[in-house]
Amino acid sequence: MNPENYTFRIFFNFILKMKAMKEHETLIHLAKKYTELTNDDEEMIQRLFVVKNVEKNEILLNAGEVCNHLYFVVNGILRTFHLNANGTEFTRLIRKEHQFCTVLLSFLEKKSSVATIQALEKGTLLMISSQDFRKLTQESEIAQKIYTKTLEDFENFHLKRLEFLTSYSPKEKTEIFLKEYLDIEPRLTDKVIASYLQITPETYCRCKKSLES
Repeated sequence: MNPENYTFRIFFNFILKMKAMKEHETLIHLAKKYTELTNDDEEMIQRLFVVKNVEKNEILLNAGEVCNHLYFVVNGILRTFHLNANGTEFTRLIRKEHQFCTVLLSFLEKKSSVATIQALEKGTLLMISSQDFRKLTQESEIAQKIYTKTLEDFENFHLKRLEFLTSYSPKEKTEIFLKEYLDIEPRLTDKVIASYLQITPETYCRCKKSLES
């Protein structure tokens, strides 16, 4: 092998490794908000979470498939959505930077997913397989604590989500959404937002215009 090519390959691999470590620091920093991490914990996170670059509108999971990965958003936006009985698209979950995304029941119980996971922007994720995730939570007490907290957050979100969809008018839902998602609302299409609120894009635009006036 040409010595120059060999040196370049070593340098290139080093740059890739340093970049991956930088991506993992985002997740490690978040984990440290919950509890202290040992060096072994940090090493496992870096080893088991794989960097994945995604393109805008890329599908990570199709409905009907088993969800084999848990995703952590380093940058970008993911959503989960499904088609209801009328064939209308319904966005179930929108996840932005520093949040986890998966179809939980499918991921944990290896059942076919009713939802699709889609990247709404070009971005970077960290992903871990269900097998490696089980290994992580079994071998690390800290990871188990973070997992428990994440499950609690998911449960609380879905309880609030059910109340949100059944208790408020379209205008009220629009107002709440604009307050809670002010930072990413400009990055989403009206169609996606409306499908998250379970109203039509026309209704969303009308309610948003009314609130701005």
